[in-house]
Amino acid sequence: MKEEKIFTKYNCERILSLFNNYRIENPTELEYIETLKQQILKNKPVDADKINDNIVTINTILILKNLGNGSQKEYHLTLPDESNTKCEKLSILSMVGSQVLGNKIGAIVKENSESEKYYMIEKIIYQPEAAGDNNI
Repeated sequence: MKEEKIFTKYNCERILSLFNNYRIENPTELEYIETLKQQILKNKPVDADKINDNIVTINTILILKNLGNGSQKEYHLTLPDESNTKCEKLSILSMVGSQVLGNKIGAIVKENSESEKYYMIEKIIYQPEAAGDNNI
């Protein structure tokens, strides 16, 4: 059984606003947008001060472990306009970004639908809500 994702109210507001104002670049983004929208509508958002520090939120810095070769890499989960794969900034509308958002440490995500690469959320280095930065 797939675990439900957890979102803060503020993150939900930002994501839903993004959906209303975002110009879709390709059909894959539309798929991620629709999936995120359904997940948000299906799950009850929580107050920022009530979210556990093991949950990935927007602007979280996390370590993903490649389950194939064991390598680990640090990523920063961002909104699409701040993403930059060269700087390890993942958009919430990327395949991996949309999967880690709202998930907790230990969750397994797939690189993309054609790939057999899997990653585990190994560690959260910084989560805005845990640091008291509830509105970034």
